[in-house]
Amino acid sequence: MQNTELQYDSVIIAEYMLSLAYNKRIVLNVTKVQKLLYIAYGYFLAVEDRHISTEAPKAWPYGPVFPRTRKKVDYSNILPLDDPKFNEIKKDKKLSLKLEQIIDTYAGYSASQLSDWSHMKGGPWERTKELKDFKWGVTQISDEFIMDYFTDLNI
Repeated sequence: MQNTELQYDSVIIAEYMLSLAYNKRIVLNVTKVQKLLYIAYGYFLAVEDRHISTEAPKAWPYGPVFPRTRKKVDYSNILPLDDPKFNEIKKDKKLSLKLEQIIDTYAGYSASQLSDWSHMKGGPWERTKELKDFKWGVTQISDEFIMDYFTDLNI
């Protein structure tokens, strides 16, 4: 049973990741933020048995997407890391440390490299799109698929 404590709005997590990257002089685009957020979501689900956000990824043609972040994150207005909006995430030391590690490790990959990775054969996105009742942009990628995949990754 997944721990539902300490869940955050996916938009705030994405904005925090943008701020972390910006602070390190790394520019993230929409695709990279989606994939990095997916890595964080998968890690915490598989390793900590915890949902970090109230929103789960859905299968879109270009891979896993958190639809609310796709619509609501403003890439032209990157907030400073000391913005009060981030206080709760910063208090969650496991999450804030792991998000920084994910930025340090994976932000250097191109958006297309991260997309290719998220489309790997046998991965959660691929397994989801093979479901009988699958619909682009509607079908959620199951926690089971994500946990299976991320349990074997060393993130």
